Amino acid sequence: MRLCSSRLSATQNNNKKAAITTDSGSITTPYDFGAGEISPTAPLQPGLVYETDTVDYLNFLCYSGYNISNIKVIATTIPKNFTCPEESSIDLISNINYPSISISGFKESRTVTRTATNVAGDDESSYVVSTDAPKGISVKVNPDKLQFSKNGQKLSYQVTFSSTGSSLKEDLFGSITWLNGKYKVRIPFVVSSSTSNKGSDN
Repeated sequence: MRLCSSRLSATQNNNKKAAITTDSGSITTPYDFGAGEISPTAPLQPGLVYETDTVDYLNFLCYSGYNISNIKVIATTIPKNFTCPEESSIDLISNINYPSISISGFKESRTVTRTATNVAGDDESSYVVSTDAPKGISVKVNPDKLQFSKNGQKLSYQVTFSSTGSSLKEDLFGSITWLNGKYKVRIPFVVSSSTSNKGSDN
C-alpha cells in the first residue's frame, strides 16, 4: 500500500507545465486523471505515506452497507472474530486512511482524520500544510504542522471542511499538501452533496 499511497503525489500538469486536457482539448478534472500524471521515481521517495490494512477495507464494506454474511462471500481474507463496527455509516468511508479524501452527502461541515507515516529516512523531519480550497468551502487542518522525531513514526491530523455559502451545486475539487523543503506530499480531495450507496443490508 505504501507505493500506492506515494503515487498520489503525482503532478496535475503536463510536461509543458500546463493543465492536463482531454482528447477534445477541454480541461480535465480529477475524475479524468485521478491524482495526476505519475513520476517514475517520485513514488520511491515519497517522504510520507498513508497506510491501510485488511481491516480498513473490510470496514469499507461495512460502511457501504454490507453485513458480515455478505462480506464473507466477497472477501477471502477475514481476521478471526472480525465484525462490523456498531456504527457503520456511509459517512465513515471518508475516514479510511486512504491518501485522498472523498466526501459525499456533504451539508454544512465534515471532519475527517488521516494518519501519515514518516518514511523520509530522517529521524527528525517537519512538515507544514498548505491547502488549495475551491470557492464554496473552507478547509482547515489541525494541527497545521507535523513534527516527526524518528523514521516510521505515525502522526494524525484532522481536516475540517465547512460550507461558506449556499448548498453545493457541483462537485468541488481541491488538495492538501504537506511541505518540508525536500518533499511535497499532496492529498487530493473531492466534496459532493450527492450520495451513493452501493451496499446492501440483505
